Amino acid sequence: MRVVTAKEMRDIDDLAQEKFKIPSIVLMENAGLKAAEIVASKYSELGFLSEILVFAGKGKNGGDALVVARQLVAMGKKVRLFLLHSFDAYKGESKQNLEILLEQKIRPIVLDNVSPLEEYFNSANGPFLCVDGLLGIGFKGPLAGLFADVVDLLNAKSDYMIALDIPTGVDATTGQVVGQAIYADLTIAFGFSKLGHFVAPGAINRGELTVVDISLPTIFRSDGYIHALSKDTVAPLLKRRDRYGHKNSFGHTLLFGGSRGKLGAISMAASACLRVGTGLVTVVTWQEVYEQLSAKLADEIMCLPLEVEEAKYDQYKDLVHYYSSVVIGPGMGTDERAEKLLCDFIDFYKGTLLIDADGISMLAKPNVKERLFKRKEVTILTPHPGELSRLLAVPKSEVVSSPREMVERASEEANAIVVLKGATSFICAGDGHIYLNHYPNDGMATAGSGDVLAGMIGGLAGQSNINPKDAVCLGVYMHSLAGDKAAQKLGHRSMAASDLISHLGESFLELRKHREFLLS
Repeated sequence: MRVVTAKEMRDIDDLAQEKFKIPSIVLMENAGLKAAEIVASKYSELGFLSEILVFAGKGKNGGDALVVARQLVAMGKKVRLFLLHSFDAYKGESKQNLEILLEQKIRPIVLDNVSPLEEYFNSANGPFLCVDGLLGIGFKGPLAGLFADVVDLLNAKSDYMIALDIPTGVDATTGQVVGQAIYADLTIAFGFSKLGHFVAPGAINRGELTVVDISLPTIFRSDGYIHALSKDTVAPLLKRRDRYGHKNSFGHTLLFGGSRGKLGAISMAASACLRVGTGLVTVVTWQEVYEQLSAKLADEIMCLPLEVEEAKYDQYKDLVHYYSSVVIGPGMGTDERAEKLLCDFIDFYKGTLLIDADGISMLAKPNVKERLFKRKEVTILTPHPGELSRLLAVPKSEVVSSPREMVERASEEANAIVVLKGATSFICAGDGHIYLNHYPNDGMATAGSGDVLAGMIGGLAGQSNINPKDAVCLGVYMHSLAGDKAAQKLGHRSMAASDLISHLGESFLELRKHREFLLS
C-alpha cells in the first residue's frame, strides 16, 4: 500500500487533473460519496433520531465535507452543517458544492465564535456523530482562535468522530501536533494513506484508518517510495519449502549473545530463530555462562562456549563461514572482549549479519561504525529509538519525531538494512524505498520482544530462498501478526515475549493460506 507525503498527494491531484483530465470536482465528489457511504454503513443507526454534525472549512477538505453532508441527506439522514467561514470565503470546487447545498435548501450554520456550538450540544439530543472537514493535508500548526476552540469542544462533546483525510491539527507528513488536534475514532483517507497517519502522535489521533479509492489512475499506486506492509504484499514473500529437503536445506544460523544476568535475550532469539523454519540453530556464548545458558535452551538448539583469550579463537573465526546467517548482540554485554568479537564478525564473516541490542550500542563507537560501513556483505540493524539515537548521536526525541529521515540516515551511514522498531516500524533497505509496518500492540511493549524479532529475521535471512530485504519485511510483519494472535488469546496485559514465539505457527499458517488465495 502506497503511503504519501502531503506534497506527493498534492502532486498526484495536479497530475490527475492536468495529465489525465480528471476534474478536481470529480475527485471531490468521489471522496465525499465514499466517505458518506462509510459513515452511513458504519453508524447506520445514527442520523435518524439525532443529527449527524458536519464541519466544513473553506479549502478542499471542507469541499469534501460539503459533499458528505449532501450525500448523507440524500440517504435520508438528518444532518446539521457548520461552517467556520462566511459564504464568500469559499472558492472553486468548495464554493460549487456549497452553492449546490444552498439550492437544496440545506442551510449551514456559520460560526463566528464557539458559543452557538456549545448551546447546540447543551440543548440537542445525542449521541453526537461529528465529521471533521475543517482543515486538510495542507495544514501546518498550531491551531488558533475559533478553530482551536471548536476542536477542543468537539473532542469533549462528540461520541463518534470521523476525520476526512487527516484529523484537523495533525501534520499530514510528519504526524506532529502543535497544540490542539481532533481525536478521531475513524479517519477516511482519500486516494492514499498519508505518512502522518503512521507517525505518533498523528497515528494516535487518527484512530482506525480506512483508505478509499477516488478514481485516481492506477499508475499512481506503483509510484512513490514509501509503502506500508500488508498481508497482500507480505504473503508472496513466504516461499514454498522443499518437501524433500533436510535440515541443511533450510539454513544454519549462528547466534552470539548472553552474559551474566542477561541470558533470556539470546535464549528467546534462538527459540524464535528455530520457529521460523531454520534447519539448524547454534548459540555461542561466553565460557563463564555456557553451562547456565545451555541448560536454558531448547533441546533442538546447539550451544558452544567461547573464550576470546583462548588460542582456539582464530579457528572459530574460520569456522564462522559455515553459517548461512549470524545474529550478534542480544545480552552479550559491551565490554572490550564484546567489542573485539563484534569487530571480528564485521571484518571476517562473509554472510548476512544481523546486529541487535548491545551490538548496536557498540556501533556508536567511531572505530566500530567505520568498519561496518566498509563491509561488503549484507548487514541488518534492528534498533529501537534509544539505540538509534546513540548510533546517530542525536537526541532520542529527534528519532521519535522524524523516524523516516533518521532510518534513511542510519541506513546510509551504516551501509545496512535498518529496522527502526516501534508501534510503527520503519524499514530502510537502501533500495530507494521505505517500508512501514503499522500494527500497534501494547502487549508487545515488553522485555524480549526485540530479541524475538532479531532471531526471526536472522533465521529467515539464513534460508536460501529468501533474500535479506524480504526476510526483514517478512520477519517484521510476522512478528506483529504473532503479537495480534497472542493478544486475542491472552489479552494485552498478560502477554510476554515468549508468547510471540508460541503463536508463530498460527501466523505462518494464516500467511500461507493468504498466499494460496492470492495465487488462486
